[in-house]
Amino acid sequence: MHYNNFLKGVTLFFVVTGFFACTTVLEDQIIISSGHDQIANDWALKNTDLSGNNVVLGRDDAAIISKFTVRNFDLGMRIKTTPGAEGAVAFHTPSGSSPEGYTVFINNSEYRSGSTMKTGSLSLIRNFFVRMVHDEEWFDLGLSVRGNHITVTVNGKITSEYYEPENPLRLSGLEDMVLSSGRIILTKSGNSGCIEVSEISIEALPSGLPRKAESFETNDEIARELTMLNQEGFPLIDYHGHLKDVLTVKEITRHGRNHGFNYGISENCGLNFPVTDDASLNAYYEKIKGEPVFKAMQCEGREWITLFSPEAIAQYDYIFTDALTFTDHKGRRMRLWIEEEVFVDDEEQFMDMLVEKILAILSQEPVDIYVNPTFLPEEINHNYDRLWTAKRMDTVIEALVEYDVALEINARYRIPGIEFIKRAKAAGVKFALGTNNAGEHDLGRLEYSIRAIREAGITPDEMFVPRPEGNKKVSSMGLPEQITG
Repeated sequence: MHYNNFLKGVTLFFVVTGFFACTTVLEDQIIISSGHDQIANDWALKNTDLSGNNVVLGRDDAAIISKFTVRNFDLGMRIKTTPGAEGAVAFHTPSGSSPEGYTVFINNSEYRSGSTMKTGSLSLIRNFFVRMVHDEEWFDLGLSVRGNHITVTVNGKITSEYYEPENPLRLSGLEDMVLSSGRIILTKSGNSGCIEVSEISIEALPSGLPRKAESFETNDEIARELTMLNQEGFPLIDYHGHLKDVLTVKEITRHGRNHGFNYGISENCGLNFPVTDDASLNAYYEKIKGEPVFKAMQCEGREWITLFSPEAIAQYDYIFTDALTFTDHKGRRMRLWIEEEVFVDDEEQFMDMLVEKILAILSQEPVDIYVNPTFLPEEINHNYDRLWTAKRMDTVIEALVEYDVALEINARYRIPGIEFIKRAKAAGVKFALGTNNAGEHDLGRLEYSIRAIREAGITPDEMFVPRPEGNKKVSSMGLPEQITG
C-alpha cells in the first residue's frame, strides 16, 4: 500500500541521518512560517526544491520535518499538488527506527487513478475517499490533536475525526498507531507529481489537555468490524444516503465519522419527486458541492430520462436507480414498496416481468449502481428464496457485468441474499454499500453490508469507485430515446 511505502520512507530517514539527537518540546507557542525562507528556518527540509517562494517536494524522499516534538496542537498547511502526487503528514512520530503515531493522507487524483484514499484521510483509522480539491488548486489542510481527539479538515470542512479510546483495537503490526508525542513530518511518496507548500502554522497547546469521553469504538461485533476494515484499507462508503429534509450534511457526516465510514448523498430525482428538471438538479448540486460527501443522483421511475440533460447529470459523481417503479404489461404503473400500487396476478409471471424490467434498465439507462436489488413487494417477499432462482439471479448478474453496473449491498432491506452476492462476486461484479435511509433514525452502521463483505469474501479491489470527470457513463451512452418501462 502507499501507506506502507510512506512508513518505510520515514523510518529510513531517521535511521540513516540520526538527524535529531537533541529535541525541543513545543508547548504554548505559535509558529507561523510563510514562504520558503521562514519554513526553512523553522522546519528542517530534506531534498526539497524551491519554486518562487514556496517549498516543493518532488522526490519520494523529500520531506519537511519539525525541529520539535509536540503533544497537542493545531496545525495548518497551505498546499498544492500536481497530477500524480501523493504524500502524507505524520504526527506523533519519534526519531527512532519504528514508525509510530498517525498519518493524514494527501492525494487529489481523479477517481480510479492512484490511491482510493484522498486528501484528509486519517489513514487506516478514519479513511476518507471523497475528492475535495483538484490537482493544481491551493487548499488548506488542517490537523488538530487535543487530548484523545483528532480532527482533520480540508478547506475548513471536517474530513476525518477520531476519538482514540483507552485501549484502541489494532491489527497486528499497527499496535504503535496511537497518540503519544513526537514530530510532525510532511513527506512525499513516489516520484510522480509534486507537493508545493506556501505556509505552515502551528499552535502548540498545553500537553495536559484532558481526554474526551466520546468514544465510538465499542466492543460489539459491528464496531470491531468497522475498525478492522478501516485498518485493512477497505473503502467503507454508504453510497446511498439521504437527507430527507430532516438531516443536515453536518449531522449525517458526523454519524459516518463516528463509526468509520463515508457517505454519498443523493436527492430523489424523477416524476413527482423533489427534483424534476435541470434547474432543481443543478440547485441541489450547488447545495452539496463543497461538502465532504460524494454527490449522487437517485433516478426515480422510468420517466427520469425525459426530465434531465446529460450535461446536468454528468456533474454528479455517480447516479443510481432501482426497479421499484415501472409500468406492467397491462399498463398499470407500480411502485413496489406501496402495497396498494402492486399487482401480482401470478408470482412466476411477475418475476419474469421484473427480471425483464431490470435487464432493460441495466442495458439502456446510463446508471452506475443498481440499488435496492432483488427487492420484492411484501405480498410475495416471503417466497424470496424460491422466486429468486439461480437462473434469474445469473441473468441479472450477467447484465451487471456486461453493462458495467455495480451491485448495491443494501443494509436497510438486507438484500440481495448472500448466495446472490457470492454468485455476483464469482462473475466479477463490482459492489457498492448502501443504506437508503428513510430519515434520521435508520442511519445504522452498514450492518448487513459488513456481514456480506465477510461471508462472501469481498476484497477492496471489488468495490465500486466513481468514474473520473470527463468519463461519466451518461456522457458516453447518452439517454434512451424511450423510457424503459
